[in-house]
Amino acid sequence: MKRIYQYFSLLSFTFSLYFGWLAYHHLAAEDMDQMYLNVSYCALFLSVMVFTFGMRDRKKTDKS
Repeated sequence: MKRIYQYFSLLSFTFSLYFGWLAYHHLAAEDMDQMYLNVSYCALFLSVMVFTFGMRDRKKTDKS
């Protein structure tokens, strides 16, 4: 189960990097609406990454 959380966290980090990269390119093109949309997707996937990364520790403490 620990591996599933690690893979999901890595996948979320990859998606956040992708949306961050898109946000940077939309910023360079001065398309602010798309830039803010991609920044919000990046933040969403970063929060999912942190949540799933913390799930491993939460599962350990629940069994005690």
